[in-house]
Amino acid sequence: METPAIASKYAFAIVMVLTLASAKRCPETKPDMLNVHLVCHTHDDVGWLKTVDQYYYGANNTIQRAGVQYILDSVVQELQRDPSRRFIYVESAFFFRWWRQQDEQTKAVVKSLVARGQLEFIGGGWCMNDEAAAHYNAIIDQMTLGLRMLNDTFGPEGRPTVAWQIDPFGHSSAQASLFAQMAFDGLFFGRLDFDDKNQRMKTKTMEMLWEASRSLGDEGTLFTGALPNGYGPPSGFCFDLLCNDEPIMDDPRLHDYNVDRKVASFLRAAREEANVYRTNHIIMTMGEDFKFQEAHSNFYNIDKLIRHVNEAQKKGSKVNIFYSTPSCYLEALYNSGSTFPTKSDDFFPYASDHHAYWTGYFTSRPALKGYIRMINNYMQAVKQVAALAGLGVRGRSELETLIEAMGVAQHHDAVSGTAKQHVTDDYNLRLNRGVVTGFQVLTQAYGKIQGTDVNEVEGSPKADTPVMCPLLNVSSCPTTEDAKSFITTIYNPLSKVVRFSPVRIPVRAGVAYKVTAYDGTAVDTQLSSIPHTVLDIPGRNSTAELELVFLAENIPPLGFVQYHVARTGNFRLLKSTSSKITKREPGKAFTVKSENLAVSIDKRGLLHSVGVVRPDDKITMYQVNQTFLYYKGMNGNNSKEDNRASGAYIFRPNGTTPVEVNADGAVVVTLTGPVVNEVRQYFSPWVSQVIRVYVKELVLEMEWLVGPIPIEDGVGKEVVSRVVWADLDTNSTFYTDANGREMQKRIKDFRNTWKLNNTEPVASNYYPVNSRLLLKSINDQGDAALLNDRSQGGTSLGRGHAELMVHRRLLHDDAFGVGEALNETAFDQGLIVRGKHYLIHSSFGKPGCDFGCMHRSKAEEVLLAPIVSFTPTTKSTHEWQMSSVTRWSGLSEALPDNVHLLTLEPIDDNTFLLRLEHMYEVNESDPYSNPVKVNLKGLFSDWQILSAKETTLGANMLKKDFHKLKWQVDPSDEGNSIDGQMPDHEGARKRLLKEVEDLVIQMNPMQIRTFLLTVKKIERL
Repeated sequence: METPAIASKYAFAIVMVLTLASAKRCPETKPDMLNVHLVCHTHDDVGWLKTVDQYYYGANNTIQRAGVQYILDSVVQELQRDPSRRFIYVESAFFFRWWRQQDEQTKAVVKSLVARGQLEFIGGGWCMNDEAAAHYNAIIDQMTLGLRMLNDTFGPEGRPTVAWQIDPFGHSSAQASLFAQMAFDGLFFGRLDFDDKNQRMKTKTMEMLWEASRSLGDEGTLFTGALPNGYGPPSGFCFDLLCNDEPIMDDPRLHDYNVDRKVASFLRAAREEANVYRTNHIIMTMGEDFKFQEAHSNFYNIDKLIRHVNEAQKKGSKVNIFYSTPSCYLEALYNSGSTFPTKSDDFFPYASDHHAYWTGYFTSRPALKGYIRMINNYMQAVKQVAALAGLGVRGRSELETLIEAMGVAQHHDAVSGTAKQHVTDDYNLRLNRGVVTGFQVLTQAYGKIQGTDVNEVEGSPKADTPVMCPLLNVSSCPTTEDAKSFITTIYNPLSKVVRFSPVRIPVRAGVAYKVTAYDGTAVDTQLSSIPHTVLDIPGRNSTAELELVFLAENIPPLGFVQYHVARTGNFRLLKSTSSKITKREPGKAFTVKSENLAVSIDKRGLLHSVGVVRPDDKITMYQVNQTFLYYKGMNGNNSKEDNRASGAYIFRPNGTTPVEVNADGAVVVTLTGPVVNEVRQYFSPWVSQVIRVYVKELVLEMEWLVGPIPIEDGVGKEVVSRVVWADLDTNSTFYTDANGREMQKRIKDFRNTWKLNNTEPVASNYYPVNSRLLLKSINDQGDAALLNDRSQGGTSLGRGHAELMVHRRLLHDDAFGVGEALNETAFDQGLIVRGKHYLIHSSFGKPGCDFGCMHRSKAEEVLLAPIVSFTPTTKSTHEWQMSSVTRWSGLSEALPDNVHLLTLEPIDDNTFLLRLEHMYEVNESDPYSNPVKVNLKGLFSDWQILSAKETTLGANMLKKDFHKLKWQVDPSDEGNSIDGQMPDHEGARKRLLKEVEDLVIQMNPMQIRTFLLTVKKIERL
């Protein structure tokens, strides 16, 4: 059955195939000349030195003279003057703000410019996202937001075919793979390591075929080019009013006539660039940050430049220049028939000089990074429930605030932590507004599932409306502190059953609590005191001194369970559930164990070993040490390379040996009880940690709290948690995830494509760790992983080392534009940050789940943890069970263990967007790396799937209409090509169409498949 036409403004326009840009839209080139493609563009940061609003309106110009609305006004006006002029635009967040303010006449003009190819959208995401700190889940969402709106507005002519990542500070293989799956024909970027660039220019390898996925092969391969001059024009040819270069003065009667000099200079620049590229086509970017606010000066001078340079052909010049676009340049490269080298690793870390490794931003502003990751978790859950509860168009509309705020947050100066403080505050504000509107959607969805629409009850929410507690990170929740009884709803956004998940609820002291599960059974609970370091967090306003802890069990996929929590005067219960607190004597080692794991603490109060508790109660211990250290941030005035200071972008420690936060170790207190055992370590007044062993858990949880970092000694500090598995010999090799997806091999002091001149031995070995860092031994001592709850910088500098940077506070700017020291404060003191790490060893596994399975499944659980809400109630346990839906699932059954439901969201009343992904790489896990079939028939418990259409990853083009370009590989290039799982030929295309028609699909390793589903609500008798 065909999908019916979608009438709502939230529809996805599915475009027909366009192979590159059509020939009629690209300028003619000359085969016997050097063809110079001039690309007029602007790079408009969605927040950086000014907020998003300030950049759009041109406010706060004392910081930076930039107003995006004037760029678009001016460019549209100037493009109409001459049909040969072209311009590209990237950031959909700005474009659609401008578009919504235009009258119908202006919109018609813009549509005609787009149809003619004069105005071309490149990239097309809501922002130009960061590639180190952004998770692939959020990258896909923000790209989809922009791409679908372009298609809804402009149809096929508005579909970007080229990715444009000109400003991010390093480039990931996962990002390239995602772009390839979004049906982009190529990718261009501006920043790469200065030594890498020099080597590539010498060997003419600035353009390549990036084999970005070992598992996807051809499907994850993308033509990629490094631009010659960052993303600015050649020296002397910036004609914007914000520039100081000479305009072209072409009246020979005047004294300042400079055409001959300008032409000669341009020809020289063109030939120099041509010497480092392979074809007779080169690209020159004629624009930069917020350029073209007054487009006339730019176009007027570039018109002259084109005319005078091309007139030189009459005198024998072999240089031909013209207005072009990245897609037209890419088409010219493809048609040239040239061969290109391959690349299979990534472009991290990025260094701009010998002492400027851009690895500090992997950790900068850790609170913002954690908040963004937490809200992504929350947003996925809300989108799922909105779809499954049937909120349709209404739900989609109300979710836009949250979706757009998250889109902005992925910008390469947002989640990266490299914006000014007032801009960072604005990002937080936008996210908070999104959370508020998102929770309204969640409340409506829960109401429909329970049979009551909360918006329809006498014009105001009911007394038992669910409540979110956004300050659980500081153990604060007024609802649970004040209510005598409440219902806890725990929603699982994963497509598999969560066997158990710890729930920690802030409550008052001196009261016992009875917790009843959805099926009426009593639940084991524990009352644990909140650490004094949390109680003392500035700004915390809470009566809670304890946390009520229990394990929520068997939470259904895309579903929830409820627990009834009530105060009771049972003194015996209070006594039996209260944790036993023991202050450990200094100089004495001890061991704390639970059902599965044991933790050994040494005489200094530091982690010494972790062990597995066997069925016979014997313990096999594995030595692993952990402590906190800090690197002293380099001070400097940035006047030259060796005076570079550590700052928001740059990690530059003063020395290679970090300082232990407390060389004497830690003061230790233990808490033991029926649900969880804790080791609380107090290293200093500003660093503490709680190591937790839950009764059924096979992973060690380590919750750290760092701050305020002291700077009274005049030294900035960069704090790390270092874990050392003493018995693991890794041969200087470790692995970090690429945006949460495939693992990337790292070797200390080594680069794949050039010989590293290591002038910064610590910073040069730091890499982005979005979800986990892995160690694999060469001596059969097992493998280990350290997982995190937000993006951080990480490395392995020694045998068995796993190091993650958790917090930074610095006293100097690093002179890369932000103009402020990274010195975050709150409540008149340095910022305090709380987060979690998770420690795994391959010996901790359960039958049928190898090491690959362990770290993959745990990373998934950390990314999409259960969403907890609370509803005050006066109902007894029995009344609650009789009147409420206490356990519910939106899926008929769990998906296979190696398949993850990545996206489920409503498009309109009868259309869902669904993404499924295979969670494992080729040869990563046995048997989970094998292909697996998924039957979509009966997937949802309350919805019938009438039909499905498979799209590309961005959900803006039918998969069957995408024909991947076949580039020619340099025969001398050894490459690392792996045949793709889905070869692009007619037989495979027909097989995929048949799969979708039958609703039984095959998922191959690392594959993401995207569908638009036409659905119908199942009517129950």
